This record gives sequence, structure tokens and C-alpha cells, in this order.
Amino acid sequence: MGRFFILLFWVVVNGCNNQDKSNQKPISNEIIIDWNRMAYQVAYEHDQFYSFIGVRALAMTHLAIHDALNAIDPKYGQYVFRGSFKKANKIAAVSQAAYEVLIDAYPSRIDTISVLLKKWLDQVENGDGKEEGIRLGKMAARAIIKLRKGDGHEKQGDYTPMTKPGDYQYTPGWDNWVLKPDFNYARPFSLDTVVKFRAGPPPKLESSSYAKDYNEVKLYGRKNSTVRTEDETSIAHWWAEFAEHGWNRIGRITAKENQLSLMDTARMFALINMDIYDIYLASLESKYFYDTWRPYTAIRSTIEDGNPLTVADTGWEPEMLTPPWPEYPSAHAAVAAGGAEILTNVYGTSSVAFKMESTSALENHPSRFYPNLDSAALDCARSRILNGYHFRFSTDAGMQQGREIAKHILSNYLRPLGNY
Repeated sequence: MGRFFILLFWVVVNGCNNQDKSNQKPISNEIIIDWNRMAYQVAYEHDQFYSFIGVRALAMTHLAIHDALNAIDPKYGQYVFRGSFKKANKIAAVSQAAYEVLIDAYPSRIDTISVLLKKWLDQVENGDGKEEGIRLGKMAARAIIKLRKGDGHEKQGDYTPMTKPGDYQYTPGWDNWVLKPDFNYARPFSLDTVVKFRAGPPPKLESSSYAKDYNEVKLYGRKNSTVRTEDETSIAHWWAEFAEHGWNRIGRITAKENQLSLMDTARMFALINMDIYDIYLASLESKYFYDTWRPYTAIRSTIEDGNPLTVADTGWEPEMLTPPWPEYPSAHAAVAAGGAEILTNVYGTSSVAFKMESTSALENHPSRFYPNLDSAALDCARSRILNGYHFRFSTDAGMQQGREIAKHILSNYLRPLGNY
């Protein structure tokens, strides 16, 4: 009998010793932030996000990471991979999952991406936990790669501008090119159909609300406007970078400063990038459904719009180069509102302060401070009026669309398990 208890004691002790000790202590969220930065870097260097490749890769990378971590230590519902690997090393699983997705999206960047993989795998002690983590990372990555194969992200639809008052017309600087997904193929991450989240109709051209917003952007969005303050000009340029730049960076800054847990950081980036991708699809579907002209065309046009309260100015120029797709609703405002909604859910409050620099900022105003997420989202939306891109009714509709899509994602994906 004594020998039995000695043997049992030996099994328990040695079983515990064989567990992966790195999974028994909290792991910094630095690894998630590192892989987000890498995914962002290779995407930006590929095409500056002028296609859906980059945002898609970011969403897939972080969904693979999220699913891998929740296969080890379940806290949130998994997106596609449903496995369970309790003994897998988290660092190995995260890094291998991210690596596999990124080299699938950017095979020519394997050398760069491999450096980061080695950096993190070298920190893990060789053994069963490491090997199991690598195997798990590969499986989680393959699941999302398989799911998204043939998702139509690269398919461009056809477009020919119409000619009646209010119709979108090509704007200078883009050689008559527009970004238009082929909605017969383009597949969101969370939406059964983008039509469900189509924005309501814009105001009619002859309405007083249209005239009010027309005259606002005419004054405040004009190049070198004399009514726009210095700070408003700073806002116009500071927020001009694509939304995937700003809201991934806000995620990195706030996660680090607030010491967000590894698991919550993984979930946050997965939610943010699913949200950005789906908002872009829904916004562009709305844009091409309504097909409305930009302030550049509306203000310069001598075509009669039927509104006595609008007066054309054929020499009007916007503060910044107008993007090449229809005006209504504002996708930028939508992503900002959606990002604020998701981060508020992650942190449990909108009172998350941050200071950040922007790639599009004026040289003398490189950084801005925001005391909370909602004020940042509002400034982001307002910037599109101040740089001459949008009417206010478009930014308002965009913010509403963005909040609705973010709430849909939070209600249906990566939800907490049990009492967590």
C-alpha cells in the first residue's frame, strides 16, 4: 500500500513538472501588439491599403490568434477553429498562427515575417508544449485560410457614372478609377448580407437640410479656408489617414497603456479588424446604391440642383484630394464610430484616454490627445467635412451605420463564455 502512494506521489509531481510553465503565469500582451504591428507593416508596404488585402489579412491574423488562445484557455467563443489544446504553449501558438496567415497573404515577405516568428519561438523552452503550440497555431491558421478562400476580396466590380444632378462623378487625381467591390462575390466576416445594414437615404437635393450641409462644407472644407481655425485644419489632416491605420494604432497604444490581458488584447484586435472589413463592405454597398456626388462636384457644378439655397462656385477646391468613390455615407466616420463602440465594450468604458501621432498629420501638429473614445470618433467624423470630402448628413449616417455593425459583431461573435 505504501508503494502505491509513493508511486502516485511521483506521478503527480512529475506530471506537474512536465506541464508548460509559461502557461502558468500571465503573459504580456506585447506578443499580440508585435504581431499586429507586423501585419500592419507588411500590408501597408504592399499597397498602402488601397485594396481589401490588408484589412482582410489583419482580420484573419487576429482571428487565428484569438481562436488558438481560446483552444488553450477558453474565455471567449471561437470564430472558426473549434479545437482544444490545453497543454499547448500560448506564445508558440500565437506566433505560429499569425505567421501562417501572413505568409499565405504575403508569400514574398516570408523572410521579414520569419524574423518575428523566430524572435518569439526562441523565448519558448523546447518540449511538448512548444510543439503542441506550433501545431495548434498551424491548425487555427489553416481553418481561417480555408474559410476565407474564394471570398471575393480581390474582385473589382464595373462602374460607369450617371449624369443626372446628384450623381457621383470621377474626381481629379485618380485617372477615372473607383474602388468598387464586386458584391456578387465579396463576403463579409460577420454579416449575412451587407444590404441589411444599408444606410437610410440621404436628404433630397432640393431640401433645406441638404443646403445647410452643402454650405457648411463649402465654407469649412475649402482649400485654405478663412473660416476654419488652425486646430480644425489640424483635425482635417490628422484624421485623413485610412481608418485601419488609426484604429489599429489606437488599439496598440491603449492595450499597452492599460495593460490589457493577453486574451482581451487578442479579442480586441480580432473584433476591430472584422469590424473595419465589414464596415467597408457595407459602406461601399450603400455608396454605390445611392451613388451621390462629392462636394467637389456638387459645389463646382453648374448643373441645376433645384435648390435656391445652394450657389455654385466653379473654382472651389477641397482642402485635400477627394477619395475615388461615391460620397454617401462616410466610411471613415463609420469605422471611427464602430471602433469606439468595440473598444468601449472591451474596456467597459468609453473614458479611455490616449495620445497619438498620425501618418497624415501636418508637420507642426503631429500628435493629438483625446480624453475618451467618443470624442475621438466625433473628431474623426468631423474631419471629413473640414477636409472637403463629405457633407455632415453623410458623416452622421456613417456613424450610425458603424455603431450598428459593431453592436451586431459584439452580440454575435467572440462572446464571453460562462461567467467570464
